Amino acid sequence: MNLLQDTWALEFHSGIPVYKQIIHHVQAAVAAGRLAEGDQLPTIRALHERLNVNPNTVAKAYRELQHMGVVAAEHGSGCYVAPTAQDRAAELPARARKAKLAELCARFAAEARSHGISFDELVEQLKLQHPA
Repeated sequence: MNLLQDTWALEFHSGIPVYKQIIHHVQAAVAAGRLAEGDQLPTIRALHERLNVNPNTVAKAYRELQHMGVVAAEHGSGCYVAPTAQDRAAELPARARKAKLAELCARFAAEARSHGISFDELVEQLKLQHPA
């Protein structure tokens, strides 16, 4: 899987820092299985050029992902998806799940607002995606 081929929509006016948006994209790719254990992430240079962001922003996201255990950095050869990354994504403790849910909802609501999507439209679409 090549993250550079993914279509990433960074929202520069959403109020969510860009480095956090990068983290979310990588975590989502791991959770969805688009990135698997051992897959290499793009270099900082390649991703900063692809996303047109400061390389320090990408570096910060990669450091955070490493701290979270999602990626492992190998000096001189890059960052790779850590062996337990998918397990960690699937098995968040209850407190972390609540915090992650709040963060996702805030990001999702901010992005929806920036596109003129109402709360009711958002809820209706969510219900269609995951019927009870």
